[in-house]
Formats: sequence, structure tokens, C-alpha cells
Amino acid sequence: MNTYPRFFIIAGLVWSLAMWGAGPEDVLAQPDPEAAYEEAPRDDAQAAQWYQKAAERGNPGAQFNLGLMYYKGEGVPRNQAQAAQWFQRAADQGHPEAQCNLGHLYENGEGVPRNQALAVQWYQRAAEQGNLQAQFNLGLMYYNGEGVPRNQAQAAQWFQRAADQGHPEAQCNLGLMYKNGEGMPRNQALAVQWFRRAVDQGHPGAQYNLGLMYKNGEGVPRDQALAAQWLQKAADRGDPGAQLVLGVMHYDGEGVTQNYALAAQWFQKAADQGNPQAQFDLGLMYESGEGVPRDQALAAQWFQKAAGQGDQEAQEKLKGLGLNW
Repeated sequence: MNTYPRFFIIAGLVWSLAMWGAGPEDVLAQPDPEAAYEEAPRDDAQAAQWYQKAAERGNPGAQFNLGLMYYKGEGVPRNQAQAAQWFQRAADQGHPEAQCNLGHLYENGEGVPRNQALAVQWYQRAAEQGNLQAQFNLGLMYYNGEGVPRNQAQAAQWFQRAADQGHPEAQCNLGLMYKNGEGMPRNQALAVQWFRRAVDQGHPGAQYNLGLMYKNGEGVPRDQALAAQWLQKAADRGDPGAQLVLGVMHYDGEGVTQNYALAAQWFQKAADQGNPQAQFDLGLMYESGEGVPRDQALAAQWFQKAAGQGDQEAQEKLKGLGLNW
């Protein structure tokens, strides 16, 4: 049984909004703000009122925080259009977190018409002020060619800047770009270094990729046992790619004791998350009765799920069985 691990650049935005909560520079001035927050119970509605007053006086930190409250529906009804308006006012005053969040809203069409070019502009402004989330997001836009021409070298540069500030997704993506030679010369040793830095922050995608590096002997000596350990960590965190590869390793007895039942369990977990290769492999196990009771009907169901996602092996298998997908 073979597997074809698929490398990926992490898509989407991670905490691009929620991570930017009220910091010391974003709360209303008062004699002793830390003591006030420690002693008083949280009251989102009251907080929103105070943010509103300060925001209307032009305080960019309050405008940003009020935007967050409208975005999340804390203390006020959830209203993305209002969130966008307050982020805009703070962003116009140079508030980098507001600029980043406004870019996110334009990228996804939340509260404003979807506009990739404007998203890039706002990410750029925040990124140039050192905002690591905006740097990461801007790297994604360049990598995917959204709002700008696709440019892997630019993507790598922005991932590098965010990674240097400790952004784990940027570190993982930078590792992938070094591994694949995208936007920079291929360098397996540097790929491993960046995966390790992301792993130190518990990033499951980096755990998965570091496991593959050990499995294939890329940038590190080949070590199936270490590969299995890292893949296990990622699989336990729900990474479907790691679950698939770990299933293969249990099936083949690579780095672990051969165990068809455990292989089937890991294939099941990945298959339940929609991984077509795992769906196909699980179908094979039901077909042969390895690690699970032999069940031709269940095998066909898993083949059909994989085939429906374009898996060619599953499609060929179904043709041989005289079944459609």
C-alpha cells in the first residue's frame, strides 16, 4: 500500500482578527487600568459604551477595539459592516492591527464588498509597520496570486519577516518553500530548521512535515522511528495528512510494529476528514479484511467517496467492480 503525501501551504487566516484583543495601548485612559480590570467583572456592554465614546473622539485604539466587538458580537449585536467602519477609521490613522483586520474583511467580503486588491493594500500597510499577521497574510496573497500577480519570491520574503517574529504558520510555510525550492533555492537543511521552530510552538502542520523529512531522509538522517513519533504528534492533533501517513507506516511496519488494526483506525480518522487517499486505503482494507472485518459494501462506499473527489485509483477500482461514483 502506497501513500502520496501532499505538501501544502496553509491557507486561510489564523486569528487575524481575534488575536488582536485590547492591549495596554488600546484601553481607555484611567487612573489604574490594570487594577480596574482585575477587580471588576467583565462587562462587554459597558466596555463597548466606553470604547464608543473614545472612538467618536478619534482614539484609534478604541476604534479598533470597538470594531473587534462588532465583529465578534461582544457587548453589541454582531455587525460586520460596523466592524469594517471602525477598523477603517482606525486604519486611516495608521493603526496596524486595524489595517490588518480591514485587509481580512476585504479579502473575505465581510462587511465590505470582496476586493482582493484592497486587501493587499491594507495588509501591505500593516506589514510595513511590522505587523506579523499582516506579513503572513501578505505572503499568502503573493503565494496564491490573490490581489497581486503570483510571486513566490515575494511570498517567501513576507513569510520570512513573519517567521523571524515567531509566527508559527509562517515558519511552517517558509520551511515548505525551502523544501520545494519555491521562491528561493531548494535547501532541505533550512526547511528542517524552520519546521523545528514551528514545532517548538506546537504547530501540527510542522510536526507532520518534520515527520516526513525524517521518513524520507531529507535534511536529516532517515529515521523511521523519529518520523513515526512526529507524525503521531500531528495525528493526535487531528492533522489528516499525518493520520494517513501514520496509517501507512502501521500497515507497512515502518518505524512502528506492523499493526493492521491501527492502520485502519488512522485511515478511518483521515478518511472521516475527507482525505481521498485515506478513503481509498480504508476501502482496500475492508475489501481484504485486513485490520477490519471484510465488508465489500463498505469497501465500495469508501471507494466511491474517494472517487467522487477525483482519486484516480478509486475510480479505476470502481470501474473494475462495475460500479459508478
